[in-house]
Amino acid sequence: MGTSRQPVVCVVGAGTAALEGLMSARARLGPLVELRLVAPDREFRYRPMDPDSPFRPARERGLKIADVAKEVDARWIADRADIVDESERIVITREGDVVHFDYLLLAPGERSARALHQGQVWARGADPGFLDETIQAMASAEASSVAVVVPRGARWPLPAYELALVLAWSKVADSSSVTLLTAEERPLAAFGSQASGLVEHELAAAAVKVVVGVEVIDAPDKDGRGSGAVGLELLAEEPGEAALLAKPTDPAQPRVNPDTPELEFDRLISLPTVAGPQIAGVPVDPLGLVGIDETLRVWESERIWAAGGCVSAALEHSALSARQADAAVEAMASVITGNAERHTAPNLTGVILQEQRDRWLAENPIGIREPSTRCLWWPPGRAVGHMLAQRIAAWDPTVEAIPANLPEGLIVSLPVALGHQVSAPASIDTDTRKAQLREIESRQSMAVRRKEAEAEAELRTMSSDLRALAERQEATIKELRQHGYLRDRRPE
Repeated sequence: MGTSRQPVVCVVGAGTAALEGLMSARARLGPLVELRLVAPDREFRYRPMDPDSPFRPARERGLKIADVAKEVDARWIADRADIVDESERIVITREGDVVHFDYLLLAPGERSARALHQGQVWARGADPGFLDETIQAMASAEASSVAVVVPRGARWPLPAYELALVLAWSKVADSSSVTLLTAEERPLAAFGSQASGLVEHELAAAAVKVVVGVEVIDAPDKDGRGSGAVGLELLAEEPGEAALLAKPTDPAQPRVNPDTPELEFDRLISLPTVAGPQIAGVPVDPLGLVGIDETLRVWESERIWAAGGCVSAALEHSALSARQADAAVEAMASVITGNAERHTAPNLTGVILQEQRDRWLAENPIGIREPSTRCLWWPPGRAVGHMLAQRIAAWDPTVEAIPANLPEGLIVSLPVALGHQVSAPASIDTDTRKAQLREIESRQSMAVRRKEAEAEAELRTMSSDLRALAERQEATIKELRQHGYLRDRRPE
């Protein structure tokens, strides 16, 4: 009589979500399953924080994927996943290998895309040299105006706000200006009203000029990517509203001027937008991102979950990716073990820092090479997650699993809107993409507002209960006094 084989759990990707999911699967399911990893990457790159210097990350380091796979006893297929066929339970790689699975976790990450042809794109992990050049240009008065742009579709807008702050903190001449242009209705609107208010205060204190609710596009006669002057147009978000004009001398005060909608800056830095990983056989939204439900299960799928940058979601961060991977593995494990527990996607949790200018400048003095831009969000690092962070700390003696000094600030725990079920047509036009982005951002805002309303209702209930308790206490004391059990203390 034969024995039944182990179920095969396959993980696609080698980023934070994938490695966290791989380790979590082994920890959660142990020898019950066979693990396979499909990823072309040879290393996982991470940049730990200095425990004594929260704003100065250490040099980037690498963790070999082969070592991770060996640690959890997983078979590693060093190739990119191209096709998923759930009916056959196979993943087909770019080189044509066929990898069988019983359960699959998709975590290949996303692809970055330019929103503007001009200027520089700010992405952590890329060449930081242009930031040094921009700061030097502002110090020497070569550049008097710098624009930082948050385009629609940037799922993690915080780096733009951090960049605007450190540029403003680093500028020497009062005549230099830093302007932040964003499609959001308020700074960090997706994070809730408290976070928006805090960041607005920080930007105002640093004299960063802010224009919200605008779509930023390249001016018709500008198409270069150099560091010279750039021409932009600001399109108002509301239909029918006239284009906005911001003068280079005062770009924070837009005014309606449909005849001259262009403005110029000496330097331009924008965040990238994202697109999906392009794996055939996986249902995606109009942006090519993998569609999932609240349990992180892929649409209309029985055996596939997804986590991290590849999923259709309003917000994305490495800490969130790791928690999504843990949640997806937990939901997967419930199916494998027959446990009928209900699971939901995790919230985004972190701390928004405030009033860090002096400390940041102490660690990043003017003229330092490659200054850090981490000054608003904690935890900032990529190597996060319950399993991955602990494993890196065990392998790398210079890394602390849990920092000794945790920063103070506004603690946020946000529900993250996930993509609803929409089949993407073969060819996506710009209007369809923009409509999808607005729709998911709108659902994120509604999710945050619901949570804020629930918190306010809970506070009102608590206040009402406290008042009722005080009234009952007062009535009890009065009754006890009437029966002679309590007497007023009289001075001797």
